[in-house]
Amino acid sequence: MNASTRAERIEIRATLELKASLEKAAQLQDQTLSAFVLTAARDAAARVLGDQTRFALSVEQMEAFHQALDEPARDLPGLSRLFAKPSVFS
Repeated sequence: MNASTRAERIEIRATLELKASLEKAAQLQDQTLSAFVLTAARDAAARVLGDQTRFALSVEQMEAFHQALDEPARDLPGLSRLFAKPSVFS
């Protein structure tokens, strides 16, 4: 990520102790404080967003999931009645 592609600014406030800790960690990673914080925030956002769009299963769980997907749909009388009614949006 180079500076020419970054146009937005993010400002945060931190305690003196937290800032010192972040600066030390950034130094150990040979990064600027901004780069270190931005990378950590990007990685955290990817994890949070990934939890909303992906899930991991064991081989056994995946086989059970595939089997459930392959089974015919169940008859749900309540759902059938609901879809038989006119839509409130029409």
